[in-house]
Amino acid sequence: MDLSDIKRLRMKVGLSQTALAKKAGVSQAHIAKIESGKVDPRFSTVDRIFRCLKEEESDHCRKYMTPYIYGVQHDDSVAKAGRIMSEKGVSQLVVFRGRSVIGMITEEDLLRFSGDRSSNVDKAMSEPPPKVSGTTSADTVKDLLLEFPAVIVMEQDDAVGIITRSDLIKR
Repeated sequence: MDLSDIKRLRMKVGLSQTALAKKAGVSQAHIAKIESGKVDPRFSTVDRIFRCLKEEESDHCRKYMTPYIYGVQHDDSVAKAGRIMSEKGVSQLVVFRGRSVIGMITEEDLLRFSGDRSSNVDKAMSEPPPKVSGTTSADTVKDLLLEFPAVIVMEQDDAVGIITRSDLIKR
């Protein structure tokens, strides 16, 4: 590979110059100058840029996640959870306590729950779905989805996305 491949690879993986610069720890202007051939960068800079591009080229689960997570708080009512599922056209909701993922409530849970619909979601919820980082391989997530209805994508301690079976079927 040579410097002329940087722009081609950057475009292939769908990164802007700014995004690549941030990942590689250089300025956007430096990326622009490298791509246009106006500078002769150090080997360590080129190596870092190509490593970032190679990482983006990998089949990470981040590419398949839905960045918005429909959820309810643990003390919301079962009726509210059912209403949100119906309105949003989803078959499960993530259950949060504050910002922490503590469970999942699915259509099956609603059908099985024989209690009062005004009861809190935490009485009807299932175990939380597995949590993965955005760089987890799509194949690993596929294996998890054979056992679980969804996988939560985490960044540090924050849930930043969800992947369901239908998300991977589209790939």
